[in-house]
Amino acid sequence: MYPVTYEADFNPAPNRWTTFFRPLLAIPWLIVAVFWGLLFAFTHFFAWIAITILGRYPEWLYNFNAGVVRFSVRTSAWLYLQTDEWPPFSLSDDPSYPIRVNIASAAASQSRLKAFFRLILALPIALVVAYGSRFVLAGLAVIAWLTIVFRGYLPEGVNAAMTYVNGLDARALGYIAILTDEYPPIGLDRPGGSTAVAATPPPSAPEAA
Repeated sequence: MYPVTYEADFNPAPNRWTTFFRPLLAIPWLIVAVFWGLLFAFTHFFAWIAITILGRYPEWLYNFNAGVVRFSVRTSAWLYLQTDEWPPFSLSDDPSYPIRVNIASAAASQSRLKAFFRLILALPIALVVAYGSRFVLAGLAVIAWLTIVFRGYLPEGVNAAMTYVNGLDARALGYIAILTDEYPPIGLDRPGGSTAVAATPPPSAPEAA
């Protein structure tokens, strides 16, 4: 299993009002994301130097950078409507939250060469995330927003597609953050996520007269 995995509990009937106002409600999380992102710009550079010289990821740097990846993916999944539960502001793991980014412990040693050339090696997957999955996720969010606001439910197929895209993004961010030397796979994570939670079933279509 890849060292970075993504799980999402499926809630078929999210709250219509928090969905409708999601862009406004997300402002505090976006501000915090900018703060964590600025710190990450420095800690990522320090980690790159440490791995290139020492051949290992300092534990405190690993935990912080892994936390930034976790926060970013959780907040993105909430912003793009895969869940309507408020995401934590912290960087720590929260097994009770519907969106879970599981990151393995730091390896005892990592490849200096792969770390040194990480930005070049990560360019293909970074382009996929920036110009592929972001647009797909935005389109899925539009479908989800319209369906939730006007019909009161999240289509299971849309949720499954979101799980795939968010999982790919989580693995890509983990690789870019040098949390692992393994190149992120394109396939699905299978850690047991996307389980349905108790909720009102989606409304059935009216019968034809």
